[in-house]
Amino acid sequence: MDAGSFRFDVGEFRCVSTSDGALNYPPENLFANVPPERVEEALRQRNLPTAQVTTPYTCLYIDTGEHSVLVDTGAGDLGAHAADVFPGLDHSTSVTGLLPENLRAAGIELQEIDTVIITHAHPDHVGGTLNETGELVFSNAHYFISKEEWDFWTSDAATTKAPAVMVNTARQNLEPLKDRLTFIEDSSEIVPGVRAIATFGHTPGHIALSVASDGEQLLHVSDAVLYPLHLEHPKWTPVFDMLPEQASASKRRIFDLAAEEDALVFAHHFPPFPSLGHVRKGEQGWRWQPIDT
Repeated sequence: MDAGSFRFDVGEFRCVSTSDGALNYPPENLFANVPPERVEEALRQRNLPTAQVTTPYTCLYIDTGEHSVLVDTGAGDLGAHAADVFPGLDHSTSVTGLLPENLRAAGIELQEIDTVIITHAHPDHVGGTLNETGELVFSNAHYFISKEEWDFWTSDAATTKAPAVMVNTARQNLEPLKDRLTFIEDSSEIVPGVRAIATFGHTPGHIALSVASDGEQLLHVSDAVLYPLHLEHPKWTPVFDMLPEQASASKRRIFDLAAEEDALVFAHHFPPFPSLGHVRKGEQGWRWQPIDT
């Protein structure tokens, strides 16, 4: 493993966890319904800083042999605006937009990627769709997104239900995809071995993915859960879950599945990089067990 990529296999599929950087968040944004002292104590028990929570931004690349697949496009220049979005924090380590260079460093040319799957259209998942001149970064790819996700961000309702910066970023990055886009549903096979799993709630059309080959399975949970503490305390919710009750049901669906099947789990924001591990059933929810790299 180098600083920006980690190679692993799922059956016959060659996969790479690729860093797009990391961002620092106020604890109250990640644990919006929890008394601050409880969050502070939980972080302290784990020897973590209590003034801010650092989450990696990790993207998944899959070489199936037939297709070159990227899940989400990263955050683009979001890190450069972190101090405006979350003032008062130390943003010296809030750096994003590293995905293209880390893909290239791993020997993956951007023009070789033929499939891009968008799990949802939050800025840290679609912000790297376009380059500085407004052209597609992954110019030879066909794109996949749930119809519910597309319909929400392109609707008038989005302007009243989501912050303007999120709506604008989603529309700016989704609009150029219209002519190379396929809508997917729950259980849709996107490419052979890669299926969508509807996990609506974090956003109205959020999806997870099952990646299966030769008897092995990886579950890419995207933002069904944002941080390992959300697994241990299933009732703790982030401000970013747009439909909290639906998000809670989706969380239980995907993580019960992961625990029951002992699947390898890829979680976009879970430390430590490469954001890979397993989940085990706990007293209230689940426990995160990172892989040994």
